[in-house]
Amino acid sequence: MKNEKEHLENFILNNQELGQIEAMLSDFNPFETLNLVNAEIRHSNVLAWLLDPEKNHGLGSYFLNLFLKHFVSENKTSVEGLDIFSIEMLNYGNVEVRREWKNIDILILIEEEDQKIAVVIENKVKSTEHGQQLFRYRQEVEKELGAFKKVYIYLTPEISIPSDDCWVNFNYGTVSGLIDQTLRFRKDQLSKHIFTFIEQYNKILKRYIVGNSEIEKICKQIYKKHKTALDLIFQYKPDILADISSHMQKLIHEHPDTLFDSAGKTAIRFSTRAIDEKVPNISEGWLRSKRLLAYEIYNYDNRLAVRLYIAPGDDNVRKALFDFFTRKKSLFTLAKGSLHKKYHCVFQKEFLRRKDLKDREFPELVEIIDKKWKDFTSNHLQEIDAYIKQMKPITLTED
Repeated sequence: MKNEKEHLENFILNNQELGQIEAMLSDFNPFETLNLVNAEIRHSNVLAWLLDPEKNHGLGSYFLNLFLKHFVSENKTSVEGLDIFSIEMLNYGNVEVRREWKNIDILILIEEEDQKIAVVIENKVKSTEHGQQLFRYRQEVEKELGAFKKVYIYLTPEISIPSDDCWVNFNYGTVSGLIDQTLRFRKDQLSKHIFTFIEQYNKILKRYIVGNSEIEKICKQIYKKHKTALDLIFQYKPDILADISSHMQKLIHEHPDTLFDSAGKTAIRFSTRAIDEKVPNISEGWLRSKRLLAYEIYNYDNRLAVRLYIAPGDDNVRKALFDFFTRKKSLFTLAKGSLHKKYHCVFQKEFLRRKDLKDREFPELVEIIDKKWKDFTSNHLQEIDAYIKQMKPITLTED
């Protein structure tokens, strides 16, 4: 244990690299705040804006020219009829950039005196191609833009083979590099706000789409230097289900009418004084306490609910309990049909559903759980206890 503590102490005291990472990740970024990191439509909007010489970024045709030159240069053998020199000679006097034309992400139409070029871009950030998408889009382009020389670009985070041979892959790593180049050499042409916007967008590309080589390098250095400490931290990383279980156990222990029975991460069991006074502990194969009637809190990543179960045990006693609960179906809504052979849930109250658990931190969940628990114990639990107190004591009959 002392050795583990020493490793953790060294990790805390001697970790300048961690400060570097925190500094790199702590900057405000509107794309993160608005949850637009993986939104394909938003990426297409930004790229279409950068590629359109008529937009208000102040770059004119600089980025479009840079984008096309690098695409053609990287794919000399795949792009017919265009080379870097012909791209450089374009004057970009008549350019139209369309979004979602015929469902195509970006379509760029360049009309010169001696030629017409259609640049067709299908953008994939986190999704993949489906239903012969590229073939269908190419058919639309060929039908509608027959007079244009066509360039089909399949834009993806990593190298990916398009299903249609006419499309040529281009990756976000290159695009990010072109944005870096634009910010470096055209900074004086950009307003402060435009420069910041483009810079923050490129940070998102590097961090989430193409990977940040600098961050990756620092992380590898940290892990190599502090492997033992980090492995130990991972071993005890926060577990939201375990935290919920611990909190539910605390609530049970603190309530004057509830009696804690047993608990794991996904199941927490308890009883009440009213139940223990009326129902004998004669269950078989469920709880060590042998409680025949007990509450179980169901704690999973898609639901948190409390249920009242009749457990396995003496058939006559179980039948008597079941008949008693069926007489008040307004409260015990699950006491219906036939009594199940092993476990029969007669009551259920939901605390959390999947939508409540999604994207919430533990402190937020605690607030919801506490309100639900207060409502349950103040209303349903008291009503159930009051009804159980009316039960005649159950006694075992000898064979």
